[in-house]
Amino acid sequence: MKIPKSLPQFEKSPALFIASGEYEAKFYMALDGNFELWKTIKMSPREEAREKQAFTGHKTGMRDLVSLSHHGSYIEDLKRKFQKKVHEVIHDLLAEFKLREIYVFAPRYVAKRIMDCLDKAEQKKVRMEFFQEDTKSNPLLMIRKFWDEEIRAVFRQPAPKNGAKKILAKPRIR
Repeated sequence: MKIPKSLPQFEKSPALFIASGEYEAKFYMALDGNFELWKTIKMSPREEAREKQAFTGHKTGMRDLVSLSHHGSYIEDLKRKFQKKVHEVIHDLLAEFKLREIYVFAPRYVAKRIMDCLDKAEQKKVRMEFFQEDTKSNPLLMIRKFWDEEIRAVFRQPAPKNGAKKILAKPRIR
């Protein structure tokens, strides 16, 4: 899809936008006014991850049965596999396109997992992190949020000095 002219066009170098949830990630590439979905990863919790219980044994006779659930270990295993796949995709895209900028849109705990799996050089390429899940929304909203934040950082108003604070704090009388 085309990026509107009012937003940055990424003409000099491509940028990677990652929209991620807990088990789903979408990788968008922005280059020369185009914004396209490059790769999607979706891992749904496996059937046995929902609830798998087992009776492991008994102590004396059939009175004291012991049961356990593997739900927690399957979920943690799924999170590690998802983290590994995301790292592989980011690593491949960095090698293929020589990216200089990465923007991450994910909840705080997922963004931390993504950042932990990256190398130091790859972490330096992450320019901004937005702690919200944008996997289901319009992808152009990610560029708009990035651009609004960039504008806000560039044109930040300086804090008023002490004299100005006193004047601003006084009530206006008409």
